[in-house]
Amino acid sequence: MENTNKEYLKKYAEKKANSFNIMCLVVLSALALVALILNEVDIFTIDKFNMRFAMIQLSVYGLIPVSIYLVHDKILRRSNSILEYDYFKVFVLLFSYVSVMFFVVATSYHSTLLLAVPPLMASQYRNNKRLSLITFIASILLVIIFYYGSFIFGEYDSNLLKPLTAAEANDFNRRIEILTPKRMLEVFLHYVAPTSLCVAAIDFIGLSISKRTSEMLDIQIDLSNKVNEEIIAKANMQNSVIEDLADVIESRDIETGEHIKRTKLYVTILVNKMKQDSHYKDVLDDKLCENIINAAPLHDIGKIVVSDLILCKPGKLTDDEFDKMKVHTTKGAEIISKILDDLEDEDFLHTAYDIALSHHEKWDGRGYPNGIKEEEIPLSARIMAIADVFDALVAERVYKKPMPVDDAINIIKNDAGTHFDPYIVNNIFVNVLDDFKKVALE
Repeated sequence: MENTNKEYLKKYAEKKANSFNIMCLVVLSALALVALILNEVDIFTIDKFNMRFAMIQLSVYGLIPVSIYLVHDKILRRSNSILEYDYFKVFVLLFSYVSVMFFVVATSYHSTLLLAVPPLMASQYRNNKRLSLITFIASILLVIIFYYGSFIFGEYDSNLLKPLTAAEANDFNRRIEILTPKRMLEVFLHYVAPTSLCVAAIDFIGLSISKRTSEMLDIQIDLSNKVNEEIIAKANMQNSVIEDLADVIESRDIETGEHIKRTKLYVTILVNKMKQDSHYKDVLDDKLCENIINAAPLHDIGKIVVSDLILCKPGKLTDDEFDKMKVHTTKGAEIISKILDDLEDEDFLHTAYDIALSHHEKWDGRGYPNGIKEEEIPLSARIMAIADVFDALVAERVYKKPMPVDDAINIIKNDAGTHFDPYIVNNIFVNVLDDFKKVALE
């Protein structure tokens, strides 16, 4: 369970990181469009051809990962998102570098700080320090390359290329002449070092935030695991109590003990089939299904208070004896309320209570103990009623021989709408007959 949670949350975090970085590429492309427009209206003074070429290239390369994501996830609708794959993050980072480099080249060195973007994007991937370190080193190297590249090949800047005039800067040899070791040191101290420190500071902040987020996620995983362990422990204790109570019933009457085991199997078959039926999609969630199945063995817990003379009587019960037998429904509900109340699982308690109390109610209202009808009868009890009666028909008892399975099936079908919920019989029971037969004939 712990490893499953960690793997799921790690995968979820990586997916969100890729999603965030996809948005970063979209923003870079939008910035490229804005820069292009500002240059076209002469707010920027960069060569228009170079600017157009660079910004178009940036948009193309920046939107390639975005386009792949849209096609894979939104158009083709593949089962696994491309954002979940490890190789995709490397793909995204690679194209982020290409996009940023086009931007920086187009604007000479004036947007070199954008080289902090790829390491920031890499910092989104938790537990991947190597990737963050590689992107950071690459960005610092590119800062150096771009500044000295701008000095030699870039647009004219009076501060960077002083004492050259704009006309002189057009002569490549004049630029090389002033690129002395002293001037290289000046460029490093005045341009490369400050920008590198800014890039480092930005990336350090990004890594710190990412680290804190990662630590918080680890804390959430630990807390989730502890909660799951407590839930499992309570569920185990609950199941242990149920098994112990079932053993108590079985010790009184072997036939009743076997009946409990088979009826749980019948209930499981019905519930699992009902989960697949759209009629119950808003009613039967996983928790309720689990509760119904686990509570099924307790449906006859009230028989503990019924005399052995009645339980084991080989003949038909008298009216007085049958009235005493009926008490097992109300007594069973009382026992469940008292014994299971300490388990603190109110949903399970209510389900077990409903089954014990109402599994002998009938759809037409002629059942017991309360004579309720149709959907007034809890769904769990309606399911239990079919399983209980079917097993009573096909199993051998001290007072009767087992009925042929096909005859029992016909009785259940014929009593749909009088004894049993007609929808469950006509749409669920009839579609699981092979499974019922298998259990009955074992």
